[in-house]
Amino acid sequence: MTYEEEIKPHRDKIDRLNDEIIEKIAERKEVALAIGKIKRKYGRPIVDKIREQAILDGIRENALVHDLNPDALEQVFKEIIQLCVMAEEEQ
Repeated sequence: MTYEEEIKPHRDKIDRLNDEIIEKIAERKEVALAIGKIKRKYGRPIVDKIREQAILDGIRENALVHDLNPDALEQVFKEIIQLCVMAEEEQ
């Protein structure tokens, strides 16, 4: 077996996982938009720092369960949260 033959299935799986991650981020954005509508209806601010921190704390705990770097995963989720906040603000 060659290097390319051996690595191809793994790369194909990475590509599929990337697609799934993007789909989940898009789904998360849609839920955030629904939350944004409710916040506007009740005159609440889009950004809720207490909720964001609770999310990030949970992410850090979950990262450890899955043997992932909590600092790195927190940074990833900060970007995802920011993407969702920007979508809510543009609504």
